Amino acid sequence: MQVNSQRLPPYRWIAVAVLVVLAIVFALVYVQFRGGFTPKTELTMLASRAGLVMDPGSKVT
Repeated sequence: MQVNSQRLPPYRWIAVAVLVVLAIVFALVYVQFRGGFTPKTELTMLASRAGLVMDPGSKVT
């Protein structure tokens, strides 16, 4: 029977596992930040007056 006397700790597999877990966590945080888990509904607004400005950053009065 042979004995493997040069057995090394599995540092490579631990490093690969840590990198995979970090990549998954990063991907989930990125998707959550971009609103990927939030349900969305498209909205169309009809206004009775012609002067309504719906530009981003415009004041609402």
